Amino acid sequence: MLGKNLGKTNALRKGKRREDQDTVSSTSDVPLSSSSGSDKGLTGLSVTDTTTFQAVVPVKVPCRFGSDVSTIRFADAVAPETVEVVLNFSSIAKQALFPLETCVFFEKRVKEWITPLVIDPVYLHSMIFTSRYFFEAIAPRKLSTLNQRTLPYLLRTLRLLGERLAYDGDPTRLSNTTSAVIMSLAGHALLTGDSSSARHHIAGLCKIVNLRGGVSTLRDSMKLLVEIYRCDLGITLHIGSRPVFFNSPLSQESLPSHPDLTRLLTLPKPSASGSHHDLAIFLSDIDDELAQAWGFMSEFCEVINFAVDSGQCISAETFLDSMSSLMYRLLNMHFVTSSSDEINRLGLLAFSCGIFLHWKNLGASYAHFTSAFRSSLRRPTSPPVSSKLLLWLLVVGSVSAFDATDDEWLRPLLLANMGYCQIDSWSKMRDLLKSFMWIGLVYDKAATSVFGSVMAYSNATLHVGQQP
Repeated sequence: MLGKNLGKTNALRKGKRREDQDTVSSTSDVPLSSSSGSDKGLTGLSVTDTTTFQAVVPVKVPCRFGSDVSTIRFADAVAPETVEVVLNFSSIAKQALFPLETCVFFEKRVKEWITPLVIDPVYLHSMIFTSRYFFEAIAPRKLSTLNQRTLPYLLRTLRLLGERLAYDGDPTRLSNTTSAVIMSLAGHALLTGDSSSARHHIAGLCKIVNLRGGVSTLRDSMKLLVEIYRCDLGITLHIGSRPVFFNSPLSQESLPSHPDLTRLLTLPKPSASGSHHDLAIFLSDIDDELAQAWGFMSEFCEVINFAVDSGQCISAETFLDSMSSLMYRLLNMHFVTSSSDEINRLGLLAFSCGIFLHWKNLGASYAHFTSAFRSSLRRPTSPPVSSKLLLWLLVVGSVSAFDATDDEWLRPLLLANMGYCQIDSWSKMRDLLKSFMWIGLVYDKAATSVFGSVMAYSNATLHVGQQP
């Protein structure tokens, strides 16, 4: 997290994803095209960047965990088996935390996770408690659990962090690792339902970012910045507060612009991406800024679907800029509660949550947002939305926001609109979903389950109706 990128990140890469290797080295990837340029890494493929790191102690991450860990001198006195938990978590974190895991390339991921463990004691204890909490509470879905093996590391993290922040002369107060520690505390508070602490931590983190000179100073650690934004967005969606970054009283930043994906969209596509049913007509009937957001997300879906089909990756920079420009912009839009623009805004936000965020997969909820989206779907809109769009919205809500407690009202609505749209098979349903926008890698499995549940509900309803 203390590294500094010396070049620009490429948008799409092909070949072995070397950020998952256990040793840190520069990489070179095979170009897909001969395009050149410098539009934020969205102009084609070339040689990967190199990264330098100034460390107090040189460290080589062992290829195998176990006795090798005991040879590393960490930033504080901890048992080797304790650090092994961190290494185990780092080896699965990308898969666990990113719905688009196979499609996003994070450079020097091992270095950003592991190297600070030998330098920063606050970061070390933070990573230990975070990793333990994942295996002992998040994975088994016991989010309120914080046992006696984990609690001491959380308390030591809080104590060491408090001492660091209280001393104005400490040069690490504004470091990447300090930001990472505060971000992890905010995420932990969100997962345990402590909304007040989550909000307090993320607001403090925003102040630190401002003192550093703004979010641009964190772009040399793309993974950290991604996680900070995702934490801010998750807290906002859960408690209904304003995000602390971009156009808020706490932030110095204006809303980011959508990244230019046009060069990626000109790449040859191995398969059709869907019919985009009347998408242009639909976009012409809604608010201009909202239409731009829909159009951008539709392009992003095309890029991701192409990356999936071709076995390539988008850069972390493309992921970051796409997420921040879209989701913060949607949260900043305001429409009449019962308007079609509002239900479309909420639907696009729900779709984006499943693509960019990870909190629901970890067992947290977007309570405030889910309540607003539920109410919007259950009330008439003016003007009314089409049955096809409403079906898309209902499915998106089912796979990204709602849970089993919504089945009572959700399944009848799904069944009715499937009937209006003459949907009687999963293939027809998937064609309709793709006609608006869809990423099968993220949503197909859950949507197939939703479809099966509605068909079972239909059969059960028919059976009850036929009884004498």
